[in-house]
Amino acid sequence: MRRDCTPLHAGAFGAIHASCVAVLPLRSVLARSHLPALDGLRALAVFTVIAYHGGLPIPGDLGVSAFFVLSGFLVTLLMRRELDRTGSVALGGFYRRRTLRIFPAYYAYLLVAIAWDWRAGDHWSLGNLAAALTYTVNYYVAGGQTTVHAAHAWSLGVEEQFYLLWPVLFLLFHRLRWLPWGAIGLVLVSCGWRSLATLQLGFSSVYAYNAFETRLDCLAIGCVLACFIDRPVTERLATQVGRPWMPPLLLGLLLLSRLGGSPVYHYAIGFTVDSLLIAALLLALLTLHAHPAYRWIDARWIAWLGAISYPLYLWHGRGLAIGERILGHAWRLPVGIVVSIGLAAGSYYLLERPLLRFRTARLKHPQAAPDTHASPHFDGIDRGGRELPAGIAAQPVADLRPRELAA
Repeated sequence: MRRDCTPLHAGAFGAIHASCVAVLPLRSVLARSHLPALDGLRALAVFTVIAYHGGLPIPGDLGVSAFFVLSGFLVTLLMRRELDRTGSVALGGFYRRRTLRIFPAYYAYLLVAIAWDWRAGDHWSLGNLAAALTYTVNYYVAGGQTTVHAAHAWSLGVEEQFYLLWPVLFLLFHRLRWLPWGAIGLVLVSCGWRSLATLQLGFSSVYAYNAFETRLDCLAIGCVLACFIDRPVTERLATQVGRPWMPPLLLGLLLLSRLGGSPVYHYAIGFTVDSLLIAALLLALLTLHAHPAYRWIDARWIAWLGAISYPLYLWHGRGLAIGERILGHAWRLPVGIVVSIGLAAGSYYLLERPLLRFRTARLKHPQAAPDTHASPHFDGIDRGGRELPAGIAAQPVADLRPRELAA
């Protein structure tokens, strides 16, 4: 790491100091016990969604796309680490961990939401209820349903379907020696199918937005980044994007892609382009997090909001509704954010964290040692013995603390 006042080399202008650089090589970042910037990115992603649902004229779907890219990246990196250590990936252990990490908070939210709506005389249809219980809200919405309770669970459906499919494909691609190229193939197939479906076959934009196979490219781009993360080409790319002026440029290009293109562009290749730019932004912030202009991304309060991003995503709709009821529509967003944070913190500290402590205690048992996912280095346990969020992805590398995302 380049530190202030440490000479790097002498040249025509004398010693060059790290205070002029403040950029870390990607390799040194990946070797750290905790990947920086990712919690900050989660916080930015979830508040992009909340602000959009709160009425601000911003492209809230970019927050969801960011969660998708992070999910693909983190889950794949986690499985690569296990593969390197053990020669395989324990699928049973992977699915058990996902179940314990994601299901309790989700089904607790559903129970409260159903009771809340029932008390208000707003009863869920059987189809809506079945879709919510089975993580298939995305296809329920894609099928043309216009009145959907817990509609935001569509992205969680995409995530869960990804969790079911990708570990199996990962192992298959590994055994066939197709791993990086198989992930690239998924990007191309998903983008190609979405373009064909919307431009030639008459599928609706609602289907293209919600269906798993039409959004798989967003997740697969994160998978590709994880597959290439330790290769020289990625190190060179990180050097190029790891310049202080690059994140604003990438953000500007992302907004241009999302807002400047036609609907045809957006529902054909737009999602893919957006996700590629998000992946580049992720790479840039990994290398720039120590730069004075970007240290805020790892501020404790931002990291905490990223840690509770999963329950924040689950509860923000209810929080916004309460905010509007308290002080009216004009205060819906600010008051709703406060209420949402309170609800999310309650979910995290009263439900999720106790379960994670239970899981941590089990992982410390000697019989659990053979399971590399059970290691604190691979299973999201921080120095205080807590695991940080769930929702969109297990977070890897060293003890990358799978704080899962939600979107």
